[in-house]
Order: sequence, then structure tokens, then C-alpha cells
Amino acid sequence: MTFLPSVTKEQQFMKTIEKSRGKLGQLLLEKKMVSEEQIEEALEVQKINGKSLGDILIDLGNTTSSLITSVLSVARRTEQQLARLFNASIGMLQCVEHTSLFKFIMVEAARILEADMCNLFLVDENSGKLNCFTLDKGKVKEIRTPLTRGLAGYVAKTGESINLEDAYQSPLFDPQIDEDMEYKTRTVLCFPVKQKNNKVIGVLRVVNKKGKALFTSHDEWLCKSFAIFVSNAISMINGKKAVSPDTMITENMRLFNLAVEDLPEGVIIITNDTDSVVVNPAVKWMLGWKINKDIDKENTTLLLNGLGLGDVSKWLEDEVGMLTSQEITIQIPGSKVIKVDFAEINGGMNNKRNRGCIVVFYDITKEKEVDHVKSEFITIASHELLSPITSMNNAVNLILQGMLGPNTEPQKKFLRIISDGTKYLSYLTTSLLDIALLEAGKIPVKKEKVDLEAVIKSTIESLWFKAEENKISLINKNGNTPSVLADSNRVRQALLNLLDNAFKFTPHGGEIIVETNTTENEVEICVKDNGVGILLEEQEKIFERFYQIENTATKKHYGIGLGLSICKDIVEAQRGRIWVESKERGGSNFVFTLPLYK
Repeated sequence: MTFLPSVTKEQQFMKTIEKSRGKLGQLLLEKKMVSEEQIEEALEVQKINGKSLGDILIDLGNTTSSLITSVLSVARRTEQQLARLFNASIGMLQCVEHTSLFKFIMVEAARILEADMCNLFLVDENSGKLNCFTLDKGKVKEIRTPLTRGLAGYVAKTGESINLEDAYQSPLFDPQIDEDMEYKTRTVLCFPVKQKNNKVIGVLRVVNKKGKALFTSHDEWLCKSFAIFVSNAISMINGKKAVSPDTMITENMRLFNLAVEDLPEGVIIITNDTDSVVVNPAVKWMLGWKINKDIDKENTTLLLNGLGLGDVSKWLEDEVGMLTSQEITIQIPGSKVIKVDFAEINGGMNNKRNRGCIVVFYDITKEKEVDHVKSEFITIASHELLSPITSMNNAVNLILQGMLGPNTEPQKKFLRIISDGTKYLSYLTTSLLDIALLEAGKIPVKKEKVDLEAVIKSTIESLWFKAEENKISLINKNGNTPSVLADSNRVRQALLNLLDNAFKFTPHGGEIIVETNTTENEVEICVKDNGVGILLEEQEKIFERFYQIENTATKKHYGIGLGLSICKDIVEAQRGRIWVESKERGGSNFVFTLPLYK
């Protein structure tokens, strides 16, 4: 019994990498991803830890995908937080007395910073104490504390901000404040509220980041910016002279320009309430705009229209909420790939509706370059792997069939293990190739009239044995479903991926239901399970490349993180949508749509 032909091919493949010859080694070196010494070192590590080439490919995809995902995740948060910050700054100016203003400040600060609560401290110069305002069952409650006491006292005296990962480990923290408020502080962020002359008039104290997370440097920027608008609102409400709404909004735009001045992301804010605009320096650098500080709405609108993003005037009328993320390529200065996100502004002075738009620009050129190299590498590696995998699988099957003589039971056992391993590696390689095709927009989709009811029925029947083996009820509640315009093979592939995912997270004795719902223009296909469910924070990530879902019951990860990503691309290639509805220990509903055949 021998496997020399297959082993020789695999060894030869590894040598092309090891000696930096062949397509893989050349690609890695040409793209300056690694040096020859690094390849040698990596192979030595591989010999020590025994990591397979398949795992190396997954690690590569996971690393680059995580890099891009983290960048785009921050991007999604930033424009939303900017919109909330802007709307909050306008909301503060609409408050006409102190109690309503203080309540608004504490509620909005906690919401924007995704924290459990916020307290506002104001310096009482007459008594030399701090007036601490907190919310108790929705009502503003005031507690007077010495200026020398606790974190807020330190910030009020020094004008310095504080970000603590564990409040009780800091000598500045006063546990008595927790006792007074009947609360347990874990993480805390404190920022001074300063007047224009830099005099500290109060402190914002934000407590306990939700999800047991820590406050980040971006949170610090948000809190600092929020404190600027708090100071402005307090000054306005304390002022003896009446200030017109136009003056208020103009001053607010000026303060927002200061707040976003040092952000690495480009920020533009336009509203139909004022001719003032916000344009920070990062925009000018990214887009190569040569503009001065006094740029107005008309010039900004012309420059934005020149980027081909649409008609800015329509954004301000009724289309802001319909805008989706876009990518544009800027040739001057240099070639850059810029991601553009939008957020709607709602609010206004004197109860007038003010519609506006926040446009945020992110330079993702480097991330795109890394992603392109990753895709190129995986495509070549997958093609190179398929040949030895096929040879190994064919050789094992021939031996199992007795072509080289009878096999003992122990030999059959180990041969089946090898066969299962090569089948898995073949599945992995094919999935990687699918990803490469999807990213290149080359996945074949043949749209035609599809009997969706028949496709669902045959797909479920093909999994009957798996359901029996796992003691799971697989139920088809589909009936009288109309035909759709789609690719039957791709629909089957998407449905199989969703059902496979449901099997992974449904315990023995559970059930999986497939049902459809017809709307005016499309059919919704739902795969419902009563398994362990998916955490809310994971629901936003599960359709991303290489993201592995953790089973909350077993704390194990399943799969390689490609099935749902491929499913999403397949559905969208057929002009459909896909989403998940789930809660922990409450099961999951994966739903995708396909257009009706008309």
C-alpha cells in the first residue's frame, strides 16, 4: 500500500513556496508581503506546530478580512455617531430651562457613548462645591459633593480628562459616590466642560460602557466634543441677551468644525437650515481639494457633485435616508480608494424641520490593496491545491475498493479518515475559489423561471438522513409558492448553506422549519431553528468573510466562516436580500428573498 504519487505532488507544491519559485512564492515576494527569510521562518514554524496549508490559507483570509472588517465597522459607527452628536447639539439649544437641559444632556451622552449612565457635575463657585446631577426614575436628582472629592473633583480642579478601565483600582475614585447613587461603577470616562476662556465650569462623567467593553480613544473624542456643546448650551441658557435661532445654528456649525478638525476621517456637514458648512482638513487631503476656511454651502455642493455621488440638493430634500455606502477612486493626489458613508440629520430650531446630511470619507486604499493580494494568493493557492487533493482522493478510493488487494478493517478505518480529510480540504478549496469568483464578480448566475417549491422540497429531502442522524425534525411548511426569477442551482446552494448552519446550532430533539412568504414583488424564504440563538453583537458580523460563529452553549466555533458569506453573495447576485433575526437561547430565523417571476 503506497501513497507516493500524491505525497510527491504535495511535497513539490510546498517546495515551490519554500524556494520562492512558482506562482505562490513569486506572488508573495512581488507584493512584498513577505521576504525569502520570512517564508523560510514560516515553514520552520509550520514544521513545529504542524499547521496545515489549508489552515494557513484560512488564517490569511481571516487576517485580511478582519483588517477590512474592522475599518468598515468603525466607518459605520462614525457617521452614525456624528449624526447623533449633531442632532444632540441642536436638541440642547432647544431646551429652555436648566432641568430639561440637564436631563437631555445625561440621556443623550449615555446613548451616544453607548454607556449605562451619565452624570453632569457643575461647579458652584459660591459654595466651592460640585452639584452632581443624576437621573432617578427619569427625574433629575441633585447631590452636592465637595470639590475635592472623587474623579469629578479631580477633573474640575485640573481640567484633565480621565479614562479608567477599573474605577476601584484608582486612588482618585470615591466609592461613597456609588453608595449615594446606589450604583456599581466599573469603567468611567470623565471630561471637563470648559468655557471659551478655558475655565472649567463642570464635568461630564460617563459610566460603564455597554457590553462590558472599555471606553476607546474614539469614545474620548466623542465625550470631549459632547462637552463642547454642553458648554455652549449652558452659556446660551444662562445668557441674559436673547439670541436668534440663526445665530445659534451658525455658532453650532463653528463648534462642530472645531470638534472634527483632528479626525482622521473626512467629514462634511450640510444642512438646509444655514449656509454654513462643516468641512474638516482630512477631506481636503483625501480629495485634493484646495479650499479655504470660508468655504460656503454652494462651493461645497459643487465639489461634492463633481465626485459623482449624486445631486446634493436632492439629499437635503428627501433622499438622504436612501443613500448607501459608495466607493470612489480619486486620481489626484495619487490614486486612492475612498469609502463614502452618509447619515441623515433631523432636527431644527423653533420646531422647524431641518434636513441635512453628514458625509464621511475613509481612505481604504491600503486595505483594498491587501484584500486584492489576499484574493490573488488564495485563487492561485486553491488552483494549485486542487490537483494533489484530487489525486489523493482518487488514490484512496481505489484502495478502498480493493484495487490493490483486500484491506483489513483497521486499514479501512484509516483510509476512510484520509478520505474524509481530503473531501473536507476539497470543500475548503472550492469555497475559497467561490469567494475569489464572487469578489471578482465572475460567479456564474443563470436567471430563469424557477419552481421554488420544487427546489425547496428536493433540498430538504436530500438532508433527510442528516436530520435522522442528528434526531432533528426537518419540517417543510412551504406550499403554493410562486415561481421566482433566479438560478435554481444557486438557490439550492444558498438554502443548503443556511440549513447546514441551522444543523450546527440546533441540539438533538430540536426542529428546523423552512417556510415561505410571498409579497408584492418577491418571495421570502425563511430557515427557522429553535437552537441556541446568536448574540446581538455577532449578528452584524456573521455574513462577513471568515467570521466564525460561536455556539453559546458549547463555546465552540463551527465551520471556516465562508458559508454564510457565500450565501449572501449568491442571494445578492440574484437581486435578493438576506438577514437574520435571532436572540440568545431563542433560536434563529435566516431569511432571504428572491424576485418573483413575472
